[in-house]
Amino acid sequence: MSFSVDPWLWLKSYKITKPIEKLCKECYSINVSATGSVHEAGNMSLSKPITIKQVAEIAGVSIQTVSRVINNRYDVSEETRLKVLATIEKLGYQPNAIARGLASRRSRTLGLVTFDFTDYFFTCVVTGAEAEAHRHGYFFILGNSRCDPSEEPTYLCLLTERHVEGVLFAREGTPNDLHHLQSLHQSGVPVVVTGFYDPNANLNLVDVNNLAGGYRATRYLIETGHQKIALITGPVSNQAAQDRRRGYLQALAEAGLAYNPQLEAEGNYLHQSGYDAMVQILQRGQPFSAVFASNDRMAIGAIYALHQAGLHVPGDISVVGFDDVPEAEFSIPPLTTIRQPMIRVGEEAVKLLIERIENPDLPPRLIQLDIELVKRQSVAPPRSFERR
Repeated sequence: MSFSVDPWLWLKSYKITKPIEKLCKECYSINVSATGSVHEAGNMSLSKPITIKQVAEIAGVSIQTVSRVINNRYDVSEETRLKVLATIEKLGYQPNAIARGLASRRSRTLGLVTFDFTDYFFTCVVTGAEAEAHRHGYFFILGNSRCDPSEEPTYLCLLTERHVEGVLFAREGTPNDLHHLQSLHQSGVPVVVTGFYDPNANLNLVDVNNLAGGYRATRYLIETGHQKIALITGPVSNQAAQDRRRGYLQALAEAGLAYNPQLEAEGNYLHQSGYDAMVQILQRGQPFSAVFASNDRMAIGAIYALHQAGLHVPGDISVVGFDDVPEAEFSIPPLTTIRQPMIRVGEEAVKLLIERIENPDLPPRLIQLDIELVKRQSVAPPRSFERR
């Protein structure tokens, strides 16, 4: 048996990105030829797919019980669940998601719009979110706004057309670009936002405690003996950057140390901006013995600028970053930093989103996760004299 099909149109209609041959083999037990024809594989017949009734009969349970197992319901014993799952695997049964959605009036689909798939923070959030959603029987439709909040309304239209049950945003946040998210929330669509924390946003928010992170990084430098500490911030419009700066200022104030604006420069979270900011601070000629950079990439850029200026880290200048990206452990020297539980942010965001789907009348909730100081080799006590 064979019939013609345009495999690329077929893939597009299902939003699939796997290679055709692999996808078809995994999901439908069929093969696609180079000419675009689909052929039977093994004993599976495309005209007679395995039904939920057959699964129930072979497993010795009711159709309703099979449905409960498929939908990850908790009112099924573990023994029965395992027996049904084993039967499903043996038969190669593929539940019809569209039919299930029509019957239950639920799509079991969530939308996820991220700011930047290339950014380590957002990649980890997506990883944690996808795994947690799968555990609850949900799946994501993904979108990338390419660091442009004005792209998000377009994705919202596409997602609502596909009847997603809720939307998760993994994004940076500023107070002025939340209106469409608040409008979506007010219209009754469950929305959860990660990447910033604003108690006045009237949204479900999940983020790390950035203020505590900035405070802990600066406090550690002070405890190590540093008194003149430079700061490389993220974009001043970014809420997380503002909170980390506030933590820095709080630590200085508590220690009775004066804030020197000449020791502060703004970056944009990229390596080059950390390098440029460090060069600016060095050119001002103000003495300092340590630097707190608002993320690891800027910290690594700053270390390179210090190296080019003939300064040794941590012998001359100590450096602390923020994030704990993989390259932090392998930078020269290994970077002391503030670790964010990025995967857990994604997990907690999905838990909150599902909670809002199942209980739509609950008020907005704010969740802040703790940070952790990771001590490596980029911090040392200052020399008897500070750099001049």
